[in-house]
Amino acid sequence: MEDRRKRLKEIHDEVPPDYYDRSMATNPFQWFWHTRRISVLSNLVQGQDGRMLDIGAGGGTLLDRISRKAGLSFSAGVDSSYEAVRYGHAFHKGPRFICADFHELPFADSSFDCATAIEVLEHLDNPERAMNELRRCLKDNGKVLILVPNEKSILFRIIWYFWTKGKGRVWKDAHVQQFTRESLGALLRSTGFEPVQWKMFLLGMLMSVKGVKRRA
Repeated sequence: MEDRRKRLKEIHDEVPPDYYDRSMATNPFQWFWHTRRISVLSNLVQGQDGRMLDIGAGGGTLLDRISRKAGLSFSAGVDSSYEAVRYGHAFHKGPRFICADFHELPFADSSFDCATAIEVLEHLDNPERAMNELRRCLKDNGKVLILVPNEKSILFRIIWYFWTKGKGRVWKDAHVQQFTRESLGALLRSTGFEPVQWKMFLLGMLMSVKGVKRRA
């Protein structure tokens, strides 16, 4: 178990902190893919008051754009890579960035009003532990927004196979969890959330769910 977590950390650290900034600027497919994600997630986050936490923020590209597009007053991004956090501080001035383990977040109970995990859970050795930590950090009735690949999508599996053979080879072996709508809903319910809104997009290759923290 520890060996797999170490390998996942090594894979994550191999991704350059400017990966999303650079790929969106130079690759039309990447620009379309990420712009669509930002648009959908911003609409789902819009209207949330208070403090937002994002785990797996990387270099902060998506968090910064979503925060500005959704008009959030405060957002914080957590990533396990020091280089990614340093890049976020330097190039994305809106959110706050913190280097920490997703499974042991350095925040007091009930610190945030909403939280996001944008294509993160499929990379984690223990997504249940991360979700329990998010729940701990959220206020009662706080919202969580999860985005993952839809493993029932044959199109996604085909594109991912070829992508990780070429320009996206840095992500090879990075997905260790596979989610369907049923399994993702079960994960939320088992960790104290009630799914309230689903969104499938990019031809069904991605799925997002908004959940509400249930009272203990």
